Amino acid sequence: MDWKEALRRRLAMPDTDPDEQELKDEEMDLFTKYYSEWKGGRKTTNELYRSIPRFYYRLWAEDEVLLQKLREESRAVFLQRKSRELLDNEELQVQRK
Repeated sequence: MDWKEALRRRLAMPDTDPDEQELKDEEMDLFTKYYSEWKGGRKTTNELYRSIPRFYYRLWAEDEVLLQKLREESRAVFLQRKSRELLDNEELQVQRK
């Protein structure tokens, strides 16, 4: 059912108030129809999104001790690597001169 037809049908109805349940049912039918059309029309573009890499990984639970230790160690190694990239005080003084 097209929205134009629904509007014409609504205008053709007498001035009596339609049943509230009928309105809800019609609204749900229209919503389902348009949602399925919208969702179905995007199937071709969804194939393109499959190549996007995953960027979020959930944190491990507290009871997974080995995984927590691995996370702590990897974070420590990362921070050590980043701190080596920074200039220390002597190098900073040489850069200023």
